Amino acid sequence: MSGPDFRELVGDDLPAEERARLQRVHDQLVAAGPPPELPPALQDPPAAGGSVSWLPRRRLGAALVLAAALALSAFAAGFLLGKGRDSDASAFKPVRTVVLGNQERTVVVRLGKPDGAGNSQMLLTVEGLRPLREGDYYSLFMTRKGKAVATCGTFNVNGTERKDVRFTVAYDFDKYDGLMLASYWVSDHKDHPVLRTSI
Repeated sequence: MSGPDFRELVGDDLPAEERARLQRVHDQLVAAGPPPELPPALQDPPAAGGSVSWLPRRRLGAALVLAAALALSAFAAGFLLGKGRDSDASAFKPVRTVVLGNQERTVVVRLGKPDGAGNSQMLLTVEGLRPLREGDYYSLFMTRKGKAVATCGTFNVNGTERKDVRFTVAYDFDKYDGLMLASYWVSDHKDHPVLRTSI
């Protein structure tokens, strides 16, 4: 079996050792012959179309809920670790931390240990809340069975940037099952829920 001339391929300016190595490889390739022909079944590419299903439809919703929960957890962790260092939030020693919200508006509530008289500090770090009209304000409530039953305090914001707010409360957090942030509107004298979570 013959193939292309070795000297035409590599030239005459190679060291003897390299020339010998390349000559052996060349001889093996020539002895092996050309590659086999492509089978007729592989000559035409497969037709486009069809569908690929990663999850059954009944599990897609659960996967989306899980993905959203993971995204919110990652956001909250980044919020706490990345932005909390330059405020008094880093000096506050919470016994419990609760996150209300999403990536657009977030309230991180840090609950402190009660003092000898039963008063507990609460530190809120809020971000993304829009300023309210004059006379309106935000209220944070402890909830039981979804109903607001104890006011933690009220506050306002003057922009959507991050802000720390401190409250002192005189009740046991374990007697409640959730938190609710509401905006109080002076126009109708009602609290309108903004964010909720269970604790």
